[in-house]
Formats: sequence, structure tokens, C-alpha cells
Amino acid sequence: MAGAQRDNPVQRAVRVATTTKWSAKAKAIAAALKAEHAAGRAGDESPAQPVWPTPKEQLEGLKRLFRSAPTEPAALDEGGLDSEAQQVAEALRGVDWAEVRSSAASRTSDVTRTMRAMADHVDWGKVQPIAAQVSSALIAAVATGRIPVGGQLGPIVARAITDQNNLGKRVAQNLQHSRTTVPTEFRGIIEATASE
Repeated sequence: MAGAQRDNPVQRAVRVATTTKWSAKAKAIAAALKAEHAAGRAGDESPAQPVWPTPKEQLEGLKRLFRSAPTEPAALDEGGLDSEAQQVAEALRGVDWAEVRSSAASRTSDVTRTMRAMADHVDWGKVQPIAAQVSSALIAAVATGRIPVGGQLGPIVARAITDQNNLGKRVAQNLQHSRTTVPTEFRGIIEATASE
């Protein structure tokens, strides 16, 4: 029984959330941004070091999550599923959709190719329309690096994208309850990229 408790996704999420030094991560990002700003003011024109993972790094991380996900998802209780849906909904609420749209605007960009590659893992025929909207928005946010797939949120996002255990639907319902909407145009970008 102890081994089953250790593999429980909710327990893993709590363990990661409580053991990660979030203030240290935030300070490191702030220091990197401050250093880049100071270098730019001093005339340094070298490319900035990215704070967010590149689309290719995001895709590779998500591919690892899809490969490591069991074919039969573990059955979570209602509370666990609601908790995961809440985490994904919170991540979606924090996304700057204007930046995502800007990054996804070019059909030849790495972002759109990454979005298409992620979308290939979704069985769109089985995903309910409300969950498909969430899946498309998640794919776009992950491809642009606005929702990182590293850490405890990554596996949950992967399950929400593929709507395992109706997680995508639960996220959509969570967003509806808080009257939050996610953009709908990303599915069109994914389909347009696929047809080219």
C-alpha cells in the first residue's frame, strides 16, 4: 500500500509543491532579467538568454510526458481530479494570451510546428468539444512556453490535453464557473498547419 501511495499523482504533486524552493526560482529569474536589462543598457547586443523554455524544449518535455504516461490512466478519486483541474485552470488563467497569439501568428514558426506535433497526440474524435477548446489552448500555451511542462504540473497538463479521465472537460467547467474564457482560434491554427 505504501508503494501505491508514493505513486499517487496527487501525493507527488504535493511533495513537489512543498519541496520546491519557489522563492529561489523567482529570484533566479528576476536576477537573469535584471542582468539582461543592464547588459542591454550597456550596449551589449548579444542575444538574450531565454527565461522560458523554447518551443522545441517544450515539445520534447511534453513528448517525454506522453511516452511516460501509462496507457491506462490511474483512477483518481473525485477530489484528486478536481484538484488537478483546479491546477490546470489556474495555469490557464495566468497566461498572457496576447503573447501566445503573437508567437503563434506565423504558420511557419517553431511554435506552430510544435503545436501541431503536440496535437498529434490527441484523439480529437474522442475529445468532447468543450475539452477540445481547453486542449487547443493548453497546446498553444505550452508551445509558447507560457505554461512550462517541467515539474509537477507537466503530467497533469499532458493528461488535460489528451482529456484523460475527462480532465480537459473538468478544466473547462472550472473555467466556466469562474467566468474565465480561453481563446478558441488555436484549433484553427493547428488544423491549418496540419493541412500545409
